[in-house]
Amino acid sequence: MYRITELANQFGLSRSTLLYYDRIGLLKPSGRSESNYRCYSPSEKERLESICSMRQAGVDIEGIRSILQTAGDDTTEVLKRRLAEIGNEISALMTKQRLIAGMLKLQGEGGPRNTVDKDMFVSMLRAAGMDDNAMRKLHAEFERKEPAAHHAFLLSLGISEKEALHIRKWSADLGRNQIMDYFYEIYEAMPRQGPGSDKATLKALSMLPSFPPDTSVLDLGCGTGSQTVALAGQLDCRITAVDNHWPFLNKLQETTKQKGLTDKIEVKEASMLELPFAPESFDLIWSEGALYIMGMEKALQSLRPLLRPCGYLVYTELTWFTENPPEEAAEFWKQGYPAMLNVEGNLELARGNGFNVIGHFPLPVEAWAEEYYLPLKHTLAQFIKRRPDDSTASEVVDQINAEIDLFVKFQDSYGYCFYMLQKKETAH
Repeated sequence: MYRITELANQFGLSRSTLLYYDRIGLLKPSGRSESNYRCYSPSEKERLESICSMRQAGVDIEGIRSILQTAGDDTTEVLKRRLAEIGNEISALMTKQRLIAGMLKLQGEGGPRNTVDKDMFVSMLRAAGMDDNAMRKLHAEFERKEPAAHHAFLLSLGISEKEALHIRKWSADLGRNQIMDYFYEIYEAMPRQGPGSDKATLKALSMLPSFPPDTSVLDLGCGTGSQTVALAGQLDCRITAVDNHWPFLNKLQETTKQKGLTDKIEVKEASMLELPFAPESFDLIWSEGALYIMGMEKALQSLRPLLRPCGYLVYTELTWFTENPPEEAAEFWKQGYPAMLNVEGNLELARGNGFNVIGHFPLPVEAWAEEYYLPLKHTLAQFIKRRPDDSTASEVVDQINAEIDLFVKFQDSYGYCFYMLQKKETAH
């Protein structure tokens, strides 16, 4: 028997894909373990192998269902239709091949490397007859076969690293940008985009010295700004709140107007990977649940120069609270965030990148359950109510609910931790 994560890994699939196949009746587990994990038999593994083979050949879900339901009967019509579709796809692929080969030739002959930007590339693909779906398939295939080259190619188009990362995730999700749109729709409706609480924010702030009115503060990856507003209520200085998603910043602007904080909070749309600030611009940099996007070591190295001498960096980071995490949690985060460290690992990383540790503490469970998951469940219920027959929407909700269920089960094994650091003085 195979557990769901084990079977998914054998075929290079995500756990949520098998959950989706179960929900639509395409591949159901034969039973459950004593711990209530889905278990798949060898025959179900063979069925999944057939499903993957047909998906690789381009057969859609309904076509696969039809073939599996009529196994042993005449499936000629389904296969004939697919054969005709493959002929059309081959023609389109040849056009794409000529287009990309020409671009590579231009660069190989010493042509200007920045001649083709994102807008020009998209217009060239459209001129070659590619619609949005064909472009998604192109990115998905590029990401599947050569993820590093895909990343480098996106950067060569002048796309920011943050946007490139979004495109790659979008590609890894079988090219369906609808998934990213749905995630944004859900989190735009949330008061917080991750676990946290005003109480925890102010506790972290209380562990730092008092700041004078001329203090310069940066809130990085601020989202809709719950923590920004909490900080503004305690600090008599100006805070620059940065995020790369304007709808989040727009909500924060509305909040600052309602609370009379427009003289304290300035919003700025920018990628944390391309921050438009001069060295030593800030006395305090704050970031709750966002630095993982950069990678923690890169974040520490990139943000340190932005701090003034003896400046402070405060952030929350997803952290293991045990040396031996439970298998199910470890497997989940191996796919979701493989770079997750334990507390001591994060402290060592901070010290090794030019910081002294002022303090640290784990987010309390209520910062997850009450401040984040409770409103998230309400938002998900409203979201799926508007799309009762949308399989992509259901898959997004299933993914988020799987993460919620995991935390409820293993909340003693991992969570967010606040880290308060101070920039070390450079020895002369």
